[in-house]
Amino acid sequence: MVNQGFFGNISNTIHLMKSCVNVLKKDKELVLFPIMAAICVIVLLGIIYSIGGITFSDNPEEQGLIILLAILIFGANFIIVFFNSALISAALERLRGGDPNISSGLSHAFKHVHHIFLWSIIVTIMALIFAAIRSMGRNRGMMGQIMTELFASFLQAGWAMMTFFVVPIIVSENLGPISAIKRSSGLFKQTWGNQVAANFGFGIFQILAILASGAIGWIFGLVSPIFGMIVGFLCASISVSIIYTLEGIYKAALYEFAMGEKPLEFEQQDLRTAYRASAAMA
Repeated sequence: MVNQGFFGNISNTIHLMKSCVNVLKKDKELVLFPIMAAICVIVLLGIIYSIGGITFSDNPEEQGLIILLAILIFGANFIIVFFNSALISAALERLRGGDPNISSGLSHAFKHVHHIFLWSIIVTIMALIFAAIRSMGRNRGMMGQIMTELFASFLQAGWAMMTFFVVPIIVSENLGPISAIKRSSGLFKQTWGNQVAANFGFGIFQILAILASGAIGWIFGLVSPIFGMIVGFLCASISVSIIYTLEGIYKAALYEFAMGEKPLEFEQQDLRTAYRASAAMA
């Protein structure tokens, strides 16, 4: 891997983001994938809420709630992973010279729905583990809670980077989640710098987008509070969806170059400074 330092990786990440914007300009419909995911999660929340009174045992207040919560977490994870798979599939199609659309992305995701289902189970289990670790610090005082939170965050960040390429691997190589995790972990050694920079960069853009949306909503709220809330929510939803889409395109491009391919729409020098494809093939 080319050793550019953290700020060098951030600079290179910004260049790659610009290329992601060029891809999105040609396939604006890609932004609909995160929007559809959000709508489906909201529908799932409504369904779970509507059946919240159903009892699963003699102690519905505890066991019934836990079961509903587990269903909600898994369902939300499955929806997010599925539409993310469709987004990355469409992005890979564009980067390989194709002309993707919503239908082609969803169709490709459906072909791997069994792997997506299993990966969603793993994601849910890990989410529950991280939540359990955080809950252990609640009764350990302020310092104990802070240390537990830092430990859980460190583990979660490491897990996120180790599994960074799982979805592209599943939809591109048709591997199961366990094999995809091993494959992604191997690519991690060549891409960790850009993964950290990408997470940092996209995270900053999301925060700025939300702050800007809040400011816009506040301005319109001076005329009508309800109208301001609606405008702010819509601005935040659209901007976050765009950033989420750009992140999916970015991940697809890095995966392609890691596999020794030359994704279209991207400057080869920018990708070449991200990491060596030959090293990723080892």
